[in-house]
Amino acid sequence: MTYLLLIAGACSIIFSRLKLPPIIGYLVAGIILGPTMLEDVSVDPSTISMLSNLGIVLLMFSIGLNLNLQRMRKLGSFTFIVLSLEMPFMVVCGYIAGLAMGLNSVASIFLGAVISGTSTAVVVAVLHERGESVDKEVTSTATAITVLEDLGQVFILSMAAPLLVGDTPALGSVALMAVSIAIFIGMSLFLGIRIVPRLLNWIGRKYPPEVLLIVSIGLCFLMALISNLIGLSIAIGAFLMGLIVSQAARSEEVAERVDPMKEVFMAVFFISIGIQIVPAEIINNLDLVFIIAIVFTVAKIAGVSLASYLVRGDPRFSFMTAISLVAMGEFAFIIAKTALDAGVVDQQFYASVIGAAIVTMVALPILSKSSPRIYNAMASAIPTPLQTALGRFDSLREDVRRRATVTPETSHTIKWELILIFVDLLTIVIIQTLFYGLNFPRELVDNLAKSLHMLPGLITIMLSMLLMLPAVINMFQGIKRIAHVLAQNGGVPGRIRATRTKRLYRTFRNLGEVAAVLLVALLFLPFLAETLGVPTSIWVSIGILTMVLILMSWRSYRHARRDGTISDAKKEVCLHEHDGNNTEIDTTLDGHKVLENGGEKESGPGGI
Repeated sequence: MTYLLLIAGACSIIFSRLKLPPIIGYLVAGIILGPTMLEDVSVDPSTISMLSNLGIVLLMFSIGLNLNLQRMRKLGSFTFIVLSLEMPFMVVCGYIAGLAMGLNSVASIFLGAVISGTSTAVVVAVLHERGESVDKEVTSTATAITVLEDLGQVFILSMAAPLLVGDTPALGSVALMAVSIAIFIGMSLFLGIRIVPRLLNWIGRKYPPEVLLIVSIGLCFLMALISNLIGLSIAIGAFLMGLIVSQAARSEEVAERVDPMKEVFMAVFFISIGIQIVPAEIINNLDLVFIIAIVFTVAKIAGVSLASYLVRGDPRFSFMTAISLVAMGEFAFIIAKTALDAGVVDQQFYASVIGAAIVTMVALPILSKSSPRIYNAMASAIPTPLQTALGRFDSLREDVRRRATVTPETSHTIKWELILIFVDLLTIVIIQTLFYGLNFPRELVDNLAKSLHMLPGLITIMLSMLLMLPAVINMFQGIKRIAHVLAQNGGVPGRIRATRTKRLYRTFRNLGEVAAVLLVALLFLPFLAETLGVPTSIWVSIGILTMVLILMSWRSYRHARRDGTISDAKKEVCLHEHDGNNTEIDTTLDGHKVLENGGEKESGPGGI
């Protein structure tokens, strides 16, 4: 323990002086203490394992404490929508990259899970170091995203638990595990929130603070033990108890006393990871290390930027927020270590993930400081036609947002339809996971293949598509219903002609269907390529899909421009903003000049 903490302290000081995260210092300390460098120093593996587990439990307990349910509500719908788009995108990118690198389906899923999160500690430290040079809204948004990503990775780790029992676990074990997860999480939160906060509040009033701390940590380890007994990770139980304790009135007092303990044992956890690293393995797999790092960096910047831009429409803010998140998170180590301990990934994969995480942690401060120059260079390189198209898209997006909030009933209808579409997508994901990730209907597929004299892979594709068909149809129907509502709620009520309403409906419907096709294809094509056993078909399929989507988008764009839908969207925003004035605006809609006092006068067939 003496060597452990002294070397870790020295390394963390050195790397802090180099403006690098202390986590890298802990990892380097572990490498130094490992068998490859200090052979004379004896480190008991069982002791290190126990201390690192303490670090995992206290780290997750602390994350749950800081992720107060009240604070989660204040984060708003913007962060939640960005996360809902970005995290599945990251998992899919990781899965596709894993298959392209020759990994099996389970290892590819875990690669997607590993790169789906961001290091809260590293991101907060880098943003704090930059201080006033970073916009406060960018800082708060990036921090909120990292916090919610921690919650999302807890969910991913829970759903990936059945894969830890093997490559293709039996349907019974999968169903039992899924039921166990649902019951454990649901009952823990339902009962815990009603009992534990009251108990801790009573203890806080009657007894010294030390007693409150001991009881809280005891409950944390009890939940971790229960989680472990039912086959889940100890991290999940500790996180849930932290979330429950955060509802107590004295939760901040508990968090303040837990933080110093957490820092010590978290350092031991990262040291234990470093001890398991063989530097030669990272050096021998530098290509894999940099591939994982590049996939993570590109996918993170693209996913967060695109999601934020679609929701908010500010490209600079979206890019600055995205580039502030380019550091693989603590959960990457936890998920990778869990998969390694279960034997579903090998030491080469584990070392490559650690190496990639180190690369991203080193790169984040450099990228963050250079982000304004990078953005300006990218913005100046955008062709003028693309800039014009983005400007028209902004106008259309603002028009859609305004139409969606014309009345409370409209807003409620659209939100409900979006929830149903999300449920359809979740259904598709579950079907894909059952058929291609877990391969549970193997006997049924084999029997049908023999009787019909067909390939088992083709039978799997046909059955999965048949089961997904109702969800896909319902999703497209929902898109049509949303398009109808948006088209009917114009910015100038009572003055939009039927022909214009039809054009708006067609534009909204086409754009929604393009997005839906892209989402379904991203979920389906990777599994399809692996089932057919032709890895190169991934790129062929994606290439064909991209061409189809470009043609569909261009066709929708041409129709919208021809019909005046996109250009009129900006005019309607102006009309809406000046509503109530008697000033005449020189604008024509379908041959009619619109007056702000509600009247119309005939105009020629020309435009403005």
